[in-house]
This record gives sequence, C-alpha cells and structure tokens, in this order.
Amino acid sequence: MGAFYRQYKAKGFEALFAAVNDNANVPMFVQQYQVPFPIGTAPDGKAREFMQHTLVRPAYVPWLVFIDKKGMIRSQFTGVDAIFNQGQAGLAREVERLLVEPGPAPAPKKAAPVKKK
Repeated sequence: MGAFYRQYKAKGFEALFAAVNDNANVPMFVQQYQVPFPIGTAPDGKAREFMQHTLVRPAYVPWLVFIDKKGMIRSQFTGVDAIFNQGQAGLAREVERLLVEPGPAPAPKKAAPVKKK
C-alpha cells in the first residue's frame, strides 16, 4: 500500500486509517507494516455511525470509504466486497475517478476594511 499511497498522494490523494478494535496497538502496527499515511483509532460505534452501518446487518472488516474533495462519502466497501479481490486496480479506479473531479469552490474574498477619514 505504501507505493500506491505515494503515487497517488502526489496527485492529491490522502489515505487515513482507523482501527476500531479495542486495545489496538497502532504504534506496533505502523512499525511492523511501515505505514506511510496517518493512522489512529476510533470507537466502533462512532465508526459504524459514520459509515452508516447498523448492528442488524453485519459489516465485515476491513471497511473502506472514499471521500471526495468536498468531504462527501462517494463510495464505501466492507470486507466481502469485490474491490478487495481486485488488488490495486480496484483502488486505483476509485481514486482516479475522484481525483479528476473539481474541488470545492474557493471561499469568497472578504472586502478590505474601509478606512475612515
């Protein structure tokens, strides 16, 4: 994943990983797998809420979410989805589709303060 990340980061892609398991040892994971992108933890319930997963329907790990430049979830996958069997080609297809889209509109410029005479 490191080479994939570096290739697409240069084009504007960012990856974030979050462990949702209890007592996740993130520093050991980062050291063992030489993870080049940000990684942290999230409570399982909050992660399920973000992904809009319910406890009624199983959501097998890993969970993968693609968020566009405007901060909207555009696609998401769980561990049983085909994208996980497609290797980097499946990931690249999703990333490249989002990278060509325009980002959010720039914020309007504030008017300069009027000087009083």
